[in-house]
Amino acid sequence: MYIPSAQSILTAGLALTGSLTKPRTVVEGSILDYAVEKCKDSEGNTRCSKPFLVTKSTCYRMEWRTEGALTHTTAEVRDAGSDELVFYRDTNGDWIPEKGELVYLDFKPKVPATGNQTVHYTVRTCE
Repeated sequence: MYIPSAQSILTAGLALTGSLTKPRTVVEGSILDYAVEKCKDSEGNTRCSKPFLVTKSTCYRMEWRTEGALTHTTAEVRDAGSDELVFYRDTNGDWIPEKGELVYLDFKPKVPATGNQTVHYTVRTCE
C-alpha cells in the first residue's frame, strides 16, 4: 500500500493551487551598489540583498535598475555561506541554478569613476 510522504502531499497541494506555476517574487528591494565590497559598509549602508533560497533547475528572472545619469551595474549571485560567486549577468534576464542553495545579490558598478548608486532589484520565478 502506498502512503504518500508529507513532501509529496505538500507538492501536490501547491500544484493544485497554482503556486508552483505562477511567477512569484522571491526577493526585492533597494540597496547601494557594491563599490565597497562589504554587505554592510562602515557607515551602516546595505550593499547586498537579504539571503534567499533558490531551488535547483527552477527559472528565476532577475531585473534591476541603477539610479544615475551614466551607470551600469552587473548583478552577482553569491553563495551566502562562502561568498563565492555563483552566477552573474550584465543585463536583466533569467537564471537556472545548477543546485539548490542560499544566495544573495550584489551589484558591481562597471562604469569607471561611478559607484555608490542606489540599485532597485527584483527576483521572481519565471512564468
